[in-house]
Amino acid sequence: MKISPIILAAALASVCAAQTPVVSEDSKAATGADLSQLPEGQQRLIGGLILLQKLYICLSGITNNDTAEAAVPTLMQLNDQLRQWSGSFSNLPPLSEPEVLAYEDRFLPAIRKMNQGIEAQAARIAAAEYYGSRNLPAALVRLAQIGHQ
Repeated sequence: MKISPIILAAALASVCAAQTPVVSEDSKAATGADLSQLPEGQQRLIGGLILLQKLYICLSGITNNDTAEAAVPTLMQLNDQLRQWSGSFSNLPPLSEPEVLAYEDRFLPAIRKMNQGIEAQAARIAAAEYYGSRNLPAALVRLAQIGHQ
């Protein structure tokens, strides 16, 4: 069995959809050498959490037209990185049912919290009518489409 579609769905279905960002103990390991000692599936899930954290930070920095326009290249880059990340699970070795359940227990709460924060930022930006940016809505639509492929 591959990594559960529930994990991928939770991570991607709500990409443009958290109260506050979460950096778990596992994602803190991503900044050090400890990450390489984790199983490959965990490394990739942590990488996804880091990408979601970057997305949250980018969105939370949008407060006016200038920051909205300045965020578009970063959002496009994150779009590419999230697409690559979502496709990176296909070559992982199969997981046992207990491993899948352990990953879900460990990572789904953080993924859900990140998605809630991203959703709140996206709603704030939409309510502000994208701060008058013509490019920001298109960049956000591209991100939202990741979860619907």
